[in-house]
Amino acid sequence: MGERYVTHLPAHDGHPAAAFGLGEDCQESFARGVQQAQAWLDASNSGWLWATLMLERQLFPPGAQRHAFELGFLSRVHQRLCSPLGGEHLAQRTELRL
Repeated sequence: MGERYVTHLPAHDGHPAAAFGLGEDCQESFARGVQQAQAWLDASNSGWLWATLMLERQLFPPGAQRHAFELGFLSRVHQRLCSPLGGEHLAQRTELRL
């Protein structure tokens, strides 16, 4: 197992930041996941969220890099869902250890 680095998900949409321990080789895929989710959220003519996730995740090899992409993608969507912009879903359990 490679060395772990702290990856930061910046606060967004009024939802707090988060930090995840990921391998060095997963940093880029995590960032790409956040970017792809944000692009979907910003597009007024977006297709299905699940389709975007499924297609974009295929760009990464199975395993840690793909999981990091998914983590980044779904974490940004989570931030929107829990924000005033997304309906203020009140996720109570936000502590996560991977």
